[in-house]
Amino acid sequence: MRRWMTAVLGTALAAAMCTGTIYASETETMTEAAEGTTEASEDAYKNEDMSGYKVDGLKIGVSFGQNVHPFFKAMQKGIEDACEAYGLGDVSIQSADSSLEKQVTQIENLTTGGVNALLVNPYDSQGVAVAVQNAINQGVNVFSMDISVDGAEPTYHIASDNKKIGTLLAQRVDEMLGGKGKVAVLVDPSVSSLKLRQEGFEEYLKGTDLELVAEQNGAIERTDALEAAENVLQAHSDIQAFIGLNENSAMGIASAIQSAGLSDKGIIVTGVDSTEDVMNAIKDGTLAFGVAQNPYQMGYMSVQNAIKVHNGVEVDPVIELNCEYMTADNIDKFIEREAAYNS
Repeated sequence: MRRWMTAVLGTALAAAMCTGTIYASETETMTEAAEGTTEASEDAYKNEDMSGYKVDGLKIGVSFGQNVHPFFKAMQKGIEDACEAYGLGDVSIQSADSSLEKQVTQIENLTTGGVNALLVNPYDSQGVAVAVQNAINQGVNVFSMDISVDGAEPTYHIASDNKKIGTLLAQRVDEMLGGKGKVAVLVDPSVSSLKLRQEGFEEYLKGTDLELVAEQNGAIERTDALEAAENVLQAHSDIQAFIGLNENSAMGIASAIQSAGLSDKGIIVTGVDSTEDVMNAIKDGTLAFGVAQNPYQMGYMSVQNAIKVHNGVEVDPVIELNCEYMTADNIDKFIEREAAYNS
């Protein structure tokens, strides 16, 4: 069963933005987007005037693959805050507790229970497709968050630009290594978001003198990441950078480096997501940098889109959100943000 979880161009760009399709023009360069980042723009979506939309008759059902992880807690908080802001009381939020069978049953029950908007964060992108397609066929509008549904349409999807995340990781490593060095990465191509990050990372490397000496599966579970990273380090103890494409791969890599006695070698380790472990590791220097997504925004905007579609308004079928670099210089901002999301 496949589990679906879910730096800068120069040192002056520590707070750079990963350009998405919503709040940054496609013609902007990454530098321009970075220099234009403000606290106000990060919450611009919450200031959208929704007063002209009716919520009467809108019944929302939510199914998370799991909602224990801080990433999904923040996403759920975004959903709850949006529902409160717009006066939506008929909302059912459920978690599948990392069980595909349970999530399929939840989706089926929500559909038969009369929801007309389904917000879903799939535990298995393909595994939920039949249940999601059945919901669509019965007139339910489906909004996937972070992970898309593979094999059901039409749906609406909100996520980070995951391919750009991979590119950003590669760009920063390239900058830090001066354009030359040996790198390794932990991957899992069965997870759509990680596959896209891997693609972005490796496509960028093709135009550099960086050498990808190892690409190892094991990015999902932390114990698997630790074992995979240990194997890589045994074969390639001379690498200069080891890329984690998510939280668990990053922390597994960091633990493997420490266990191998290589902590003093200055190996660059990266991570993704503003989780407590990743942020603390950036703060204490265990990780060189990371890329932060905004799951709260994914949840909040999914509710906004459900309201719009309920009112007959067309919305973009795919929305890719901004993401930011996390460095030792700006990590306190993210620590404060996540504390607010998870309070």
